[in-house]
Amino acid sequence: MKKAGRSKLNIVMIVGLFSLLFCILLSGKEAKAATDIRVGLKSTYFGKSIITIYNTEIKMGYCINDSYKADIELKSKGGFSFEADNDQYYTDETAYTRYSDALKKAGDFSEAFVCYAGRKKWLVYVKKFDNSGSDTGSVKSGYNKVSSNDIVKITFGQNILLIDGKVSDGYPQFTAAGKEKTISLGSRKYRGRIEIGRYGAGSLNAINIINIESYLLGVVSCEMNSTWHSEAQKAQAVAARSYCLANTGFKADSYLNKGYVIVDTDESQVYGGVNKETEISRYAVKATLKQVLRSNGKIVPAYFFSTSGGATEFSSDIWGGNSSVFIGVFDEYETSPERGPWVVKTTFAELESKLKNKGYSVNGITDIYPEILSDSGRVSSVKVKYKGGSTSIKGSVIKTMYGMHSTKFKIITKNSDDYSVYVKIFDKDEQTSSKSTQKGETEEVETSDLYVISGKGSVSKVADNTDQLVVISSDNMTNFPLSVPDDNEIWFLGMGWGHGIGMSQSGAYGLALKGYTYDKILKYYYNNTELSTY
Repeated sequence: MKKAGRSKLNIVMIVGLFSLLFCILLSGKEAKAATDIRVGLKSTYFGKSIITIYNTEIKMGYCINDSYKADIELKSKGGFSFEADNDQYYTDETAYTRYSDALKKAGDFSEAFVCYAGRKKWLVYVKKFDNSGSDTGSVKSGYNKVSSNDIVKITFGQNILLIDGKVSDGYPQFTAAGKEKTISLGSRKYRGRIEIGRYGAGSLNAINIINIESYLLGVVSCEMNSTWHSEAQKAQAVAARSYCLANTGFKADSYLNKGYVIVDTDESQVYGGVNKETEISRYAVKATLKQVLRSNGKIVPAYFFSTSGGATEFSSDIWGGNSSVFIGVFDEYETSPERGPWVVKTTFAELESKLKNKGYSVNGITDIYPEILSDSGRVSSVKVKYKGGSTSIKGSVIKTMYGMHSTKFKIITKNSDDYSVYVKIFDKDEQTSSKSTQKGETEEVETSDLYVISGKGSVSKVADNTDQLVVISSDNMTNFPLSVPDDNEIWFLGMGWGHGIGMSQSGAYGLALKGYTYDKILKYYYNNTELSTY
C-alpha cells in the first residue's frame, strides 16, 4: 500500500513538473510580447511639435522581433518632453554599451548629447567641439555630419537625451516604472508602452504598443453604449478583436516609415485608453478572451457600424470584390436605433456650387434623383440634370460633400410625387376626407392630424415636428417625408449611420434584448464564419 502510494505521488510530481514547464514556456511567449499590437494615437497625439510623458519614472528600451527589453530607467519630477530636433550634429559613430560611458564622452565637448540609437547602443552627437571656443565651428577629424531628419530630443529636468530613428530604423518604447502602472500623456493614460517618433515626417506622432486584450478594454466602451445588454457587448468585443487582428496581426516592433496600421479613431475603431475602460467592457473582453471570427481558417476583419436603417449591405455593392461573409441582412430587431433618421436640407444653387468646387461642369441644375440603388436602399449613384445635359455622380460623393451619415437616403424635391403620403379609404366618411371617396381608393392627406397603426395594432399620433415617417416592411425600413420642400430646395432624407457592412451595433442590441446570445448575434451578421481563438 505504501509503495502504491509513493508511485501515485511520483506521478503527481511528474505532472506537476510538466505543468511548471508549460507555464515557463507560456510566460516566455508572453515576455516576447506575442500578443502586442501597435495603435496610432491619431485622435490626440498626431502632428504635434511637443508631446509630454507626465510620469516621473519611465523605462526605455527597444522591441526587436516582438521581444521588448528595457535598457535604462529615467527619472524626472517634471516629466519628459519630446520634440522634433532639426539641429545639425556630428558623430564619430563610436558605439557605447552603457549610457554612463557615452555621457562621460559627451562631457569632452562644448555642446554634445548622448543619442540612444538601438538596444544597448549609445552614440555621442556633437553640436560644438571646442570648450575654449577658440575654434568654434570647426569639425574635429574623424567626425561626420549626421544626415538624419528623424531625431527627437527628450528634455527631462536639466538633462537632454537624443533618439535617432534612422540609425536603428525605429524608435524606442517607454513603459511606466516605479509605483505608476500606466503611461500618462496628460489627458489620457495608456497601458503597455508608448513610442514617440517622427516616422519620416517633420512632426511627432505617438504610438501605443499594447496587449490585444488590454487594448479591447478601451475599445468596447468607446464603440458601444455601456448601458446596453451584455450579449451585445460580447459580440462587440469579438468583432473588434477580429477586425484588429485581421488588419495588424501581432506586431510590436518599431519601423521608421510605418509606425502603425490602425488608429484610435473611427477610421479603424475608436480607442480611448485607460480613461474609457468600464466594468462592462472588462466583462465583455474577459468573457470572450482570445475569441475571433474565422472564415475558411482566416481571421475575418469583422466590420461594424452604428445603425443600418433597416438592412445591412453587401460589401460587393460598396467596396467591390465578392465576399461570402459580408452579405446584406434585414435588421429585423433594429427597432430602437442608437441613431435615428436624419434630414439634410440644401438648395439647387448650393448643390451646384459644391459640385463645381469638385470639378463638375453642371451649369443650371434642374433636377437630381437616385440613379442606382443597392438591395438595402443605399444610393450607389445619383443623376444630376442641368441645362444642356446630365451626369452621374457616386452617392458617396454626395454623402461626403454634405457630411451625411450614410448613403441610405432619399432625394426629395417639390416634384417628388412618389414620396407623398397617402391613406387607404376603408369606409366612406366625409369627416376624414375633403372630397367624396369610395371604399378602396387612396387619398393624399395632410399630416398634421396623422395617426399610424403598427403591425401589432397599436395606434399613435405622428408628432407635429416629425420630418419623416418610417415604415417597417418585411425586409427593410423606408422613410417618407411629412411635408414638401420649397421650389428651390432639395431634401436628403436619410437613415442609418455608417457604411452598413457587417454588424449593426443597434441591431446587435435589439437581438440581445430578444434573447440572442453573442455567438448567435455574430452569426446573424457575419455569414460563413465560426468562432475560434487566436
